[in-house]
Amino acid sequence: MLLEDILEEYDYYCISKGFTRKTIINKRQELKQFKRFITEKRGIVELESITTHDIKVYMRYKQKSGLKPQSIVSMMKMIRAFFSWCEKEESKKI
Repeated sequence: MLLEDILEEYDYYCISKGFTRKTIINKRQELKQFKRFITEKRGIVELESITTHDIKVYMRYKQKSGLKPQSIVSMMKMIRAFFSWCEKEESKKI
């Protein structure tokens, strides 16, 4: 499945769960940056093609950009929540 499509579905999910406007904005911003990195720097457009190595490379990229450790932790929580949701959605299809 295209990463762009699944990110849109996740956005709808977050809205339906009643997350605050600020939380939605933060998630959108971080996942947009993640998508841009994955597609432009790693050449990946399919969700299934993303590996843990790609996520670690992204984290290192953010560290090198000067992001503070607590911001890295927050960023990774958002990305982890997204992938956890993806796993749950996939298990519903089985």
